[in-house]
Amino acid sequence: MQGNESTRLVCSILAMDQSCFSYKVCRFCETPVPDDKPAEFICNNRKCAGRRRSSKRLFRLLFSIGTETRVMNVVAFDRAAQVIFGCSAQEFFDFSILHPCAGNFFFLLFQQQL
Repeated sequence: MQGNESTRLVCSILAMDQSCFSYKVCRFCETPVPDDKPAEFICNNRKCAGRRRSSKRLFRLLFSIGTETRVMNVVAFDRAAQVIFGCSAQEFFDFSILHPCAGNFFFLLFQQQL
């Protein structure tokens, strides 16, 4: 590819890791936080200076994408994954807590589109 040339490539999503689609971060600085921390915690990041902060969730989707010639593993983080899900990771997480089977239904629909 030379300079500003673009290439269009047809690909398919072959598989998706359904075990963990999001991760917890500090709402202020977006530093990853262990899942076992409470909703409010003391963030030790330099930006937060040890203040009490709340957490939120961001998307991290793991895909296997195939082209005509090869298969690639791809990670879609929050901004790109929001386009796929149509909502934020926190909204989807909260919804799936209230409706435990909703996540299974979403992934079944997703697989049928493949």
